[in-house]
Amino acid sequence: MKKIRYNRVVLVSIFILLIIIMIFYLYLNRNQYYEYDGDIQTIPCTYRQNSKIYSFDLKIFQLEDDYYISLNDLYNMIVILDKNAHVYIHENKHVMVYELTNKTYYFKYGQDKIIYNNDCIHLKDYHTHIYISHKNVYVNVSLIEKLLLNNEKKIKIKKENAIIE
Repeated sequence: MKKIRYNRVVLVSIFILLIIIMIFYLYLNRNQYYEYDGDIQTIPCTYRQNSKIYSFDLKIFQLEDDYYISLNDLYNMIVILDKNAHVYIHENKHVMVYELTNKTYYFKYGQDKIIYNNDCIHLKDYHTHIYISHKNVYVNVSLIEKLLLNNEKKIKIKKENAIIE
């Protein structure tokens, strides 16, 4: 019988340990997104700026006591606020990007977090999620007011209408 060499045992042990660490890292950083399968309403939304009234359709749904609004539809208002705004989705990366003139927001629906200006909001801290339904990305109204509208405007949903003031 051959004697097992100490160097080979150490090398194989390190290799197996690295594989286990790599699998654990990949498990912790996996993408997991939340799909919403319930009823989604399309309601008219109005927005007033510079004595003009803008109107567009907005997809929303209510989960418990919170309303969730489609970021895809909210693009219509963001373009009014910021003419240089660009919105796009990286489907393979599970990210929706809102590029505004002064900030860029990354809505990472695969990891349930929002990144902007080297700051990160983990939505599990707010007991909410970013939902996906029919290629639309939905975020809680309070987070939209806080981030995209800078707490300057409010979104009020009343009787099948949404008003941005």
